[in-house]
Amino acid sequence: MLAPLPFRLLQVGACRHPECVAMRGGQWGAVTFPALCGLIQHPTLGNWLFDTGYSDHFQAATQPFPERLYRWVTPVSLPSEQQLTAQLAQLGLRPGDIDGIILSHFHADHIAGLRDYPKAEIIAMQAEYAQLSQLSRIQGLFHAYLPQLLPASFSTHARFIEGMRLLTLPPELQPFRYGFDLLGDGSLLAVPLPGHTHHHLGLLLRRQDGQIVFLVADACWSIKALQQHRPPSWLAQRLFDDKRAYLATFGQLQQLAEQNPAVLVVPSHCEVTARAWLNESI
Repeated sequence: MLAPLPFRLLQVGACRHPECVAMRGGQWGAVTFPALCGLIQHPTLGNWLFDTGYSDHFQAATQPFPERLYRWVTPVSLPSEQQLTAQLAQLGLRPGDIDGIILSHFHADHIAGLRDYPKAEIIAMQAEYAQLSQLSRIQGLFHAYLPQLLPASFSTHARFIEGMRLLTLPPELQPFRYGFDLLGDGSLLAVPLPGHTHHHLGLLLRRQDGQIVFLVADACWSIKALQQHRPPSWLAQRLFDDKRAYLATFGQLQQLAEQNPAVLVVPSHCEVTARAWLNESI
C-alpha cells in the first residue's frame, strides 16, 4: 500500500480574503490563499494531477453577472508563470501528457483548469456531481460551482469513485479508516473528508523519500488553524454543505496531526505550506 511515487506540489494562482473568515480569531485584513495542486507521476499509469487550481477559464466564467460576484468576493491573481500549463511545460510535460485528474470536489478554484487537458481521465465522486448538476445558476454560484468550467467530454472521460475498491488504512493513519484505491494498486488512496462539501475527498500518497503526504484540499484551510484548533468562522461554516460533518473532519485531522506528526497534512490554501514546499524545506 502507498508505493513511493514522484510528487510535486504546485501553486496555481491565489485569491485574497479576510483571514478571520477562514480561521476563528484571524486578522480582519485580507490575506493570500494559494491554490495548490499536486503532480503525481506513476511508473506505468502516467502523469496525474490532484485538482488544477485556477486558470484563465475562471476569469472567463466569472466575467458575466452574477458569476462576477465570485471574483469580487475572492479577488484572484494568476501570474503567467503560475499557469499550470506553464509549470508543466517547465517539467517537460504538455497538456496531452496528463493522463488523469483526481478532483477533491467541484469548487471552481479546484476544477478551473480541467478544459486544458482534454485527454485526461477525470476521477471524481458521482454523488457530488449529481447533486451539483441539479442546481440552478444562482444556487451553483452560492456553492462556488461554475458548470461552464467542466469540459464538454466530462461524462465520457469521468470515472467515478463509488465503485472502486476500499482499502483499510494502517494504524498510523487513524482515526481515518479506509480509502478508495484509485489506480488499482494501492498507490493513491482517496479518503472521504465530508463537510466542506458532502462528498469532499482527500488524497493519500507516499513520496519517493518515504514520506506520507495527505492532501486534504479544503477540509482545513491552514496548518496554523489545525495546530491551534481554530476552525473557520460561523460565516464560512454557513456556506459548507454540512457544518457538523466539517467540524468532525477537522477534529479528525487535528487528531492525526497530533498522533503522527510525521504525516504531512497539506491543505490546498495554506500560505505557510506553500512557502515551505516551494522552498523545498519539507
